[in-house]
Amino acid sequence: MPQRYLRSTGLLSVLLAACILCTACNDTSASQSGASSSSQSTASSTSVSSRETEPTDIPAEPTIEVEHTSESNSTEEQPDTADIQPDTADVTGFPTEDIPAEVTTPAPTPETEEPPAVSSATTSPPVTATVTTTATTPATTLPPEPVVPVVIPDVMTVSSPGTATSANDKAVLDHSNASLGYISATYSGASARAKLRIVCGDVTYDHDLAVGGVTEYFPLSQGSGDYSVQIYEQIEGRSYSQVLSEPAEFTAAIPDDISMYLYPNKYVSFVQSSDCVEYSAEICAGADGTIEKLAAIFSYITDNITYDHELAATVKSGYIPHPDDVLKKGSGICFDYASLFAAMARAQGIPTRLVIGYATDIYHAWNEVYTEETGWISAELLLARKGYNLVDSTFYAGAEDKVAMAEYITNSSNYSAVYRY
Repeated sequence: MPQRYLRSTGLLSVLLAACILCTACNDTSASQSGASSSSQSTASSTSVSSRETEPTDIPAEPTIEVEHTSESNSTEEQPDTADIQPDTADVTGFPTEDIPAEVTTPAPTPETEEPPAVSSATTSPPVTATVTTTATTPATTLPPEPVVPVVIPDVMTVSSPGTATSANDKAVLDHSNASLGYISATYSGASARAKLRIVCGDVTYDHDLAVGGVTEYFPLSQGSGDYSVQIYEQIEGRSYSQVLSEPAEFTAAIPDDISMYLYPNKYVSFVQSSDCVEYSAEICAGADGTIEKLAAIFSYITDNITYDHELAATVKSGYIPHPDDVLKKGSGICFDYASLFAAMARAQGIPTRLVIGYATDIYHAWNEVYTEETGWISAELLLARKGYNLVDSTFYAGAEDKVAMAEYITNSSNYSAVYRY
């Protein structure tokens, strides 16, 4: 290798070493300066972190004591109960018994036990509730209750087939359906009043009969047996004469005393399109079994039908209840209560009698319902036996002491039936 090249190389090496030494000094100074800056930055960062994590003493919201004081005063006026006075005046050639009139009478008091004294105004004790305010919780939206379908059942209907009749130009008596527990009668004569008499054994039922060719239906209330039936027309005042030359005589073979009380009749009138049938279906929608249906009907009538004192004071002999009219008016006398209850229960397939007789010493109307179940139809009133149970919606609706009245109603010795329809 030439010496000139070597000399040049040596000089270059010296210069290169000097440059390296200078660069190292500069790096040392920069490193010290960077360390100082880093130390200051770390201290600053620590101070901020300390402020952010320092706990704050926010006092809790105070507990609020709230007192709720409720006082309730309930006063319920007890309507007078009905006293039906029978028409017992003599009738020449025809002892009559008109559909009796009702007059205002005090509510009955059980003979065996005085109803307990119950204050009509009661005060509830103060109720204190402690409410602690907390974070607001969003309201929970409940799903709507399922809609219970209303099913209007097919009701029993009556007819006059004309296969077994006694008739003339003034009247027709049709006993073709005697085995179903009913007959029909039609009067088309000129008299202003007519009567129908049904005799079975030693029991006689006398009914007012519509004039003008209207066909009406009547139950054979004595059940199976030999019957004699006659139609009478008014001559003058209380004098009547027979219309048919001979009474219709027939034997009724009625299978039981149950199904016959599902049909409508003069005193329990309804058809498929009646309002009482529709109401009954709506009231009993979702009810399971006879007891629940009776409870629904009983509750509706006793809560919504009020006693009509004016009607009770002015009602005339021959008054006939109409269930749809009672619903529209929202009031009635005991005859109306019993007729409406029977119509609504029969529409639900529950055999129900309309009964007229005496409650203690008061001439009155009530119901008997047939059920193979037992159970409560109100908080106080129990249907305790299988078969026919007594139900008195009039007395119960007007009673201030429901418990005492329920005890009175369930004591069958307080009631004496005279007629069943």
